[in-house]
Amino acid sequence: MATAERELRAAQNQMMFRQVNDRIKELSETVGGSRPELDFSCECADGTCAEKIRMSFQQFVAIESDENQFIVLRGHEVPEVEDVIGEREGFLIVSMRGAGAEFVKEHS
Repeated sequence: MATAERELRAAQNQMMFRQVNDRIKELSETVGGSRPELDFSCECADGTCAEKIRMSFQQFVAIESDENQFIVLRGHEVPEVEDVIGEREGFLIVSMRGAGAEFVKEHS
């Protein structure tokens, strides 16, 4: 598979997980957001991943404020299509590059 195609497929999967996490965030706001931490979906490039990342609502909001930042479990990063731009306890923050970054920009 060509690099641009891999970047695009990874970005599509990550955007799918971002939609799930945005819904978790919305539901938390509706309920009152009183829980100190929530379980968000790992936003890795593997469309079959079902792993969770526990973090505060505020932490998620800060990370997702940049459209090209995604939360992934350590070991779920794909160096061929994304860059690790941050490390937190238990997870990484990655950003897409190339065709994937363009897809994220167009669909955010």
